[in-house]
Amino acid sequence: MVASAEDPCTKLPDLWLPADGTVGLADGGISVQTTTGDVCQGDDVVITVTVDNLSCGDAGPFDVTVYYDDTGHVIGTQHLAGLPGCEYTTLTFVWDTNTAPVGEHEILACVDTGGAVPELNEGNNCLTIDTDLLISPYAPLIEADKTVTGTTYEPGTIVRYEVTIRNDGCGDQEDNPGHEFVDLLPVGLSGTGYTSATSGTIDLVGDEIVWDGEIPAGGTVTLVYKATVEGDPEDEICNQGIVHWDSDGNGTNESPEGTNDPATPVDDDPTCFTVSVGPKEPALSGTIDAPTLSEWGMIVLSCLMAAAFWLKARRRISPA
Repeated sequence: MVASAEDPCTKLPDLWLPADGTVGLADGGISVQTTTGDVCQGDDVVITVTVDNLSCGDAGPFDVTVYYDDTGHVIGTQHLAGLPGCEYTTLTFVWDTNTAPVGEHEILACVDTGGAVPELNEGNNCLTIDTDLLISPYAPLIEADKTVTGTTYEPGTIVRYEVTIRNDGCGDQEDNPGHEFVDLLPVGLSGTGYTSATSGTIDLVGDEIVWDGEIPAGGTVTLVYKATVEGDPEDEICNQGIVHWDSDGNGTNESPEGTNDPATPVDDDPTCFTVSVGPKEPALSGTIDAPTLSEWGMIVLSCLMAAAFWLKARRRISPA
């Protein structure tokens, strides 16, 4: 006996969470397994999950659950009345991160978490979404770059520094007690007194550049200052500014952050240059040294000049 096309499928269902972007679902569908991305603590994260039934057998009621990090941390569960064979469905979960731990998290989705549906394959019921999710606290997060224009300077010349301080955090960096930025000029440099800042106040105090001010979340401040080079040739002069910032948002600058030289592949490294002497002027090409007379040549020349002078004088006094 041969079964006709109208006969019901006798296979068990096969619930599956295909990877994001997987094609070949019913009616040309594409799997979507994504989150809306990094957030500040307390913001919502939207998580999209696609469940597919690979088999022609219909699946009865089941649950779909989304977790962070592992199955011990539930974000949410949705109940489905079933899923026909060779069909798929897309679900949306909203994660309120108000009480979620800050840091980076994996998002895990699992289908038929109660084990209610007998399946052909029970090994494809969970999927970790590819992109990790970062939850940032409502506090500042400070990074700073420091650059110098040029790699070599002669003694007595002026060097120009530029510092860019960024607040990549969710909270504002306030103008707290103490300086938010300090740069001690090293031996071989002396401050010119020139300082500027796009916000806040900057000054030269002794051998230190100091800045006080606030940086709103997502904001940037740029500092510029100049110094005179007093080092000896072949000296390498390096220094690093320090940003003092409030990493937990409690109004105290308890976290120091050294400036980074973006011209090097090393993170949080000092900014350096070399003291050198400029090149000497080259001799003109193609010049010919003028000939010089020897000592005897000078004596002969003197005698000839004396004789010529005597003959000229004699002609003047001779009678006509």
